[in-house]
Amino acid sequence: MEVEYIVKTILALAAIAGMAKIIYEFSAGGKLRLREEYRFAKEFLNELSSNPQLHHLAVERGYYALAGTSSMKVSEIKYLVSLSDADRRLKDYVLARKYVEVKEKNHRIEFRDKYKSPFSRLWRKIVSIIVYMIGAFLSFSPLLMVKPLGLEPRYMLTVIVTLPCFGFFAVDSLRIFVKIVRGEVLVNEQREHAPLIIVKDGHKKTG
Repeated sequence: MEVEYIVKTILALAAIAGMAKIIYEFSAGGKLRLREEYRFAKEFLNELSSNPQLHHLAVERGYYALAGTSSMKVSEIKYLVSLSDADRRLKDYVLARKYVEVKEKNHRIEFRDKYKSPFSRLWRKIVSIIVYMIGAFLSFSPLLMVKPLGLEPRYMLTVIVTLPCFGFFAVDSLRIFVKIVRGEVLVNEQREHAPLIIVKDGHKKTG
């Protein structure tokens, strides 16, 4: 029985780690999804360059489709696609836009005032990881605690309740961690890919 308990514990811990990996990869963007979005981006940008008279509504909706959301300004999307590794930068911004913003006055991506301090981001990341670990443990607790508490095996069925309830908090807290991390990467690694950046009034500014 001791061996059985050890095996269950190892499997539960592996499931917790595996869930974290899946959530991170899904948030950052899977390979197949990236390829599909690359194909759309290529077609849309080619259409823009070959058809300068394209209706502004089609242009706006194309940019929204490129970003996967209409909650951003078109000017923000235009700036993001001008950066090196534009696909990743755009995805990072969409994911982390609660924490970062494009400053139009200097054409830079910066943290919002509430998250400018490294400490404000650090404690949020620490809390997110702690909540994730607690939530993930409670999700699988029926499998882990039946043996130590001397409960009957039927109590393991309560995992049907604990997994979705506590699993929700675990997943949500891990996504917060991922968003902050991707925001930090975005701010630290932003580099202009094109020498000219289109600004709000339609003129061009040398990068």
